[in-house]
Amino acid sequence: MFQHLAVHSRIVVTGPQRSGTRIAAQMIAADTGHEFVDEFAFSIKDDVEFRKILQRDRVVVQAPHMLKDVVDDPPAGIFVVLMRRDLEQVHASARRIRWAEELGGNTTELRKFGLTEGDSATVKYAYWDTHDKSVPFLELDYGSLQAHPLYIPAEQLQNFGPLQ
Repeated sequence: MFQHLAVHSRIVVTGPQRSGTRIAAQMIAADTGHEFVDEFAFSIKDDVEFRKILQRDRVVVQAPHMLKDVVDDPPAGIFVVLMRRDLEQVHASARRIRWAEELGGNTTELRKFGLTEGDSATVKYAYWDTHDKSVPFLELDYGSLQAHPLYIPAEQLQNFGPLQ
């Protein structure tokens, strides 16, 4: 499904938290033969480590927290995949794993944009939509992932945690 992306040596998958960045990055890595790099490899938000990883070849980096960075000051040579998912689904997923309560979710995400209030998913999509991008990119709808062999239907996700 994503074999055509193999021509890009450094792929960053971003979007709101809970929009499908992890599974999309895993699918892209599987289809391209690139190495999957989870956001925890750079402590979710460490810009220096994020950029070091993107000096390597043949990587797919899951980086929802880095959306603003790839728009404002993208590392050289990257291709960006933005995950689009219905906001109600994003919010339902966040509630299911208690993202805000247990992981500090929304507050941490908003801080990146200099905000203390609001919905980080809405803020991220608005930022992406209103700013020019200087790198090649693809917007990927979460629903389209259903065609991939690694896709897991929603009814089977009920007991999954934040890393699944």
